[in-house]
Amino acid sequence: MVRLQDISNLTPEICQNIDFILTDFDDTLTWQGLLPIAAHQALSDLAELGIKVIPVTGGCAGWSDMMARVLPVEVVITEGGACFIHKAPDSRLTYQFWENESDMRAQQARLLAQVSPILERFPQLTLARDQSYRLTDVAIDYAQDVSPPALQEKEACLTELLRLGLNAKASSIHINICSEGYDKFAMAQRVLNQKYGLSDQEQKTNVLYVGDAPNDESMFAQFPLSVGVANIVEHLPKMQYLPSYQTNQPGGLGFAELVNHLLSKRSPAKH
Repeated sequence: MVRLQDISNLTPEICQNIDFILTDFDDTLTWQGLLPIAAHQALSDLAELGIKVIPVTGGCAGWSDMMARVLPVEVVITEGGACFIHKAPDSRLTYQFWENESDMRAQQARLLAQVSPILERFPQLTLARDQSYRLTDVAIDYAQDVSPPALQEKEACLTELLRLGLNAKASSIHINICSEGYDKFAMAQRVLNQKYGLSDQEQKTNVLYVGDAPNDESMFAQFPLSVGVANIVEHLPKMQYLPSYQTNQPGGLGFAELVNHLLSKRSPAKH
């Protein structure tokens, strides 16, 4: 069995340097479909101390628009890195896409045309209910509104999509299919470098990433300070790139556990 370091091994020196927390959303900030009170409090505590939290999600742009408007964050990276949504001080939102928006919308239509006949061979799977609110990618639901989760069908469908050369990755609830050339890390690096001015080296020491599933691997591979919430355990045998640390609690409860540890190890001056 794969064993990761407990978050108690995040030392005061490491915690002191963290200025950004990037985090997946579904089953990382949420748990059992809800945002725990402890997770929301953790987000508020971080914002109050000036530690920036950036959700990085495979969720749809419509869902991410809501996150940007109601959570104490100023940037949300959405649809697996296709776009980031920025909230100005006056709460107005702007969208910035990986490439030209119209080109990405056209590519989405081509992907949907390729995916639809494949999906017909897996009747237990379905397009995600939020497909109409997606701007760039295609999402197949295997565990969000599909009950019980269609795990075998998910693996077979994913294998077929990859065999056809499509850029497909599984999250804890969906298979996401998107254009080539970007992923969660590519957009995160662009945002951290161009918007916040962080060098590549600063990204390795000042940024911590939290996730729960195989579609977080590009982040785990690139950020030495990476944490998996406890429910990542079921996915570890299938993953090539693993987080460095693991919480004891799942989902948003684990996120709150991590934040409480991080803040307890920082000096009052840093707060």
